Amino acid sequence: MLSLRHEPMDDFFGQTTHEYELSSTDSYLPHFTSENQTQSQTIITEEMCIRGIDMQGIDWFKERITRDQYRSQRNKEYESYLSCKSGDDDYTIENRIQAQKTKNVTTNEEYYTFKSSKLDEKCSIGHFQLRNLLWATNKNNIYYVCGDTVRQWSPQRQSSSQVIDLATANRPGSVSLKITSMACAHGILFAGGFKGECVWKVVQDTSSISNQFNTTNECRSIGITNYTDIVKDQRGITLGIVSNNDATIKCINLETAQIEQKFSLPFAANCSSLSPDSKMLCLVGDSTETLIVDADNGKSVVSINEHHDFSFACCWNPDGRTFATGNQDRTTRVYDIRNTSKAMYVLGSNVGAIRSLHYSHDGQYLAAAEPIDFVHIYETNNYESSQVIDMFGDIAGVSFTPEDQSLYIANANDKLG
Repeated sequence: MLSLRHEPMDDFFGQTTHEYELSSTDSYLPHFTSENQTQSQTIITEEMCIRGIDMQGIDWFKERITRDQYRSQRNKEYESYLSCKSGDDDYTIENRIQAQKTKNVTTNEEYYTFKSSKLDEKCSIGHFQLRNLLWATNKNNIYYVCGDTVRQWSPQRQSSSQVIDLATANRPGSVSLKITSMACAHGILFAGGFKGECVWKVVQDTSSISNQFNTTNECRSIGITNYTDIVKDQRGITLGIVSNNDATIKCINLETAQIEQKFSLPFAANCSSLSPDSKMLCLVGDSTETLIVDADNGKSVVSINEHHDFSFACCWNPDGRTFATGNQDRTTRVYDIRNTSKAMYVLGSNVGAIRSLHYSHDGQYLAAAEPIDFVHIYETNNYESSQVIDMFGDIAGVSFTPEDQSLYIANANDKLG
């Protein structure tokens, strides 16, 4: 797991800059010499980086390959996954993607500065396309997936603890839940699995699981829980929103364990995001389309079809006017709900799909995570500048803390610190 902490401070010129803390939970690069790292070393600090140690614990001066050479090698070898590629259309679809006109964005800003990495908090990915497995509820409570468990990391105490074990949890009639999605908000942890299972608990509850609920009994074989979210509705009731591979969106009352709403879609739902005013849902999935639907009845408000492949990420800006979608065509597209005829901004990636998207709570930044190595942090005034977090490893999730002082990144690669 990687974590980033963000704290404003005044520089010598009276301007405001920002700091972040990055924590990593993996080991080391596969072919790099282990003698260059201390076995007991679990935290990489800002001071160590100043002395030449990489933020992932690698002393590049002692390696047989430079960091730039390894970066070039990974970029060349990585093959971005496309769902729409098939037969003779491969070349045409790839050409369309390559021909996309993306916005020219500067990448040398420093909105966050490195503070530290934690190398021994292991993170996991359940499905290679689903990368929302990290949640920061405040600066001292970070929840992440490790195998079949959800754990909580406390930067203040520099310790972690198990919150829920879904490999051994007692769920009559169910097999162990392999986690594919996870959310934590309003004091509740909510996780989904490969067969449509959903389990949740009050995070302060010391029992194993407070509630459990299977959302797709009718199609367990195809009902992967692709995305979960937790919201408060206009009545103040806590709802779990489930985006499912059975082409439905389900709203579960987490107090009564009953499905309150179920919307059917023309495609598998990979991600959904409720607008700040709770009136609209942005929906993306196994389609090039993005749908905006009425949150009360599921009726279509608008349909957008500008992407070239399937989407796995979407989110609303807290301003309530703009929203973003992330796609396997290697773009993030930003729209204004008042005029969705064309994306306001088309933002490119370095090597792969955009699999996780999150606005900061003040709407000032948008974090867009690729499958490996790169997290882009855009300023949202005009999306003309960005900071690129350049690391090595599979990204399992990104999360801003509520006060936006920290941005955490989960690195799920076993051999990359």
